[in-house]
Amino acid sequence: MYRQLLLICGIITYSEGVDLASPEVFDAQFYLNNYRDLHAAHINTPEAAKAHWLSDGITQGRQGCGSFHSKQYVTRYPDLTKAFHTDYTAVVQHYLTNGIHEHRLGYIDGGYDGRWTISNGRDLFVSASKRMGGAIDSLVWNNKQMINMYDHGRELQMACNSDTYTECYNPTEAGGRDDSNLDTTHTHIQWVKAHSDTLESQVHPAFWLRPGTHEKRVSRSSCNRGSPSLTHQSTYAYPFSKHVQIGVHGMSNALEFISNFTLAGDWPNDLRYIQMEAPTGYMPGEFTSSYRFNPETLSLENHGSNLKPPVLSTDDGQYAMGVYSPPGQDSDTFMYYGVSLRLGGTSFTGSTNKWNVVYRKSRFTSGVHHQVYKTYICVGTLNMVTSCLHTLIQAIPHV
Repeated sequence: MYRQLLLICGIITYSEGVDLASPEVFDAQFYLNNYRDLHAAHINTPEAAKAHWLSDGITQGRQGCGSFHSKQYVTRYPDLTKAFHTDYTAVVQHYLTNGIHEHRLGYIDGGYDGRWTISNGRDLFVSASKRMGGAIDSLVWNNKQMINMYDHGRELQMACNSDTYTECYNPTEAGGRDDSNLDTTHTHIQWVKAHSDTLESQVHPAFWLRPGTHEKRVSRSSCNRGSPSLTHQSTYAYPFSKHVQIGVHGMSNALEFISNFTLAGDWPNDLRYIQMEAPTGYMPGEFTSSYRFNPETLSLENHGSNLKPPVLSTDDGQYAMGVYSPPGQDSDTFMYYGVSLRLGGTSFTGSTNKWNVVYRKSRFTSGVHHQVYKTYICVGTLNMVTSCLHTLIQAIPHV
């Protein structure tokens, strides 16, 4: 049992009964993936993460989940700053016993210390971090973390490559492969703006493989195991930008994600097309149930064409995410939705399942070109996501 904080006449007292590791303030996967030093200390299980949070993380003012941070919470509200200062245990307890019921928010609007958070003010929280190049590395719905940020290639982010050379020439919003060994990224952030329910950013993305490094995985492309990076610099010379808005057609559990890719520079000459993920989403390992949403019947299918919107869900249907990108957007070959399950091994922190929205354009021979794509993301229970996709497809049949 943990102490419950009461503030009576300016004096802090405690009673029993507050779970300081409740999901409103703590998510083990977010906590472990947000702090590299925990991995270095071989803290890599939910039990070990919870123990560290309770023994050290709270008092150190660490962030335990994507929707709440004790430092931001106490800084946001002057009455809490005056009452608690840096007593972060008291701060967490106040949020659990009072703040939630008073509809207080556990983050600072506009960003704080390299993290930017937006929300619908109730149950959906989206945040991006400086460490991940301004890419979205946390999406929380109903106290459930729905994005995996184990390394810089996951997240909910934009990325770009080609049919021939894939990861050997692969600007990636969050950063490069070897950035996972660092507390930063080779992506250069130009700006990030966050206010209320809107998040915007512009960055020069890192190349996934730095100059002089080689591909490690086996693939079907020309960028196979042992192939060298085709880049001459660590960071792409042109910007990626995005605009993310919570709330679509009256649905507070839906996001609009607008991706803007700048295509120019020394792309390899022999590729057929440039492929843009607009965006891609990596989800935690328990999202293993995969469906397709049929735009004609407006219903879920267990299997289906990669031209049909995908939905990933937990087996019990209590948490799900679906994605829809309206037809009619600028694509030379075809657009498709990809799904890959059971990636990243079986580790608690690394295991992931992926969906992506893919657009392809023929290689440009000269000049600078901007490709803009609009995608909608629904979250909630499986039934809520199904209803959300139903509404979107009827309301936005094409762009």
